[in-house]
Amino acid sequence: MKCPKCGEEMQTGYLQAGNLMAFNKKRHKVSLLSKDPEDVMIVQKSFAAADFNGCLCRTCGLIVFDYKNPITRW
Repeated sequence: MKCPKCGEEMQTGYLQAGNLMAFNKKRHKVSLLSKDPEDVMIVQKSFAAADFNGCLCRTCGLIVFDYKNPITRW
């Protein structure tokens, strides 16, 4: 996949998350206290982690991943 930011080839792999991960519209001191309806809790599991298929651009640092389709750990 070509990077949508810089156009270089992206490396495929996995974004591996622990028990919690959020994407917030604005930066919060505590990322899990979402204050905006557009904030997205990507991972919220008490005892399990999640992995996501993704692509990483080593040139500009952009990561693209499908947060709605986590894959299960083996």
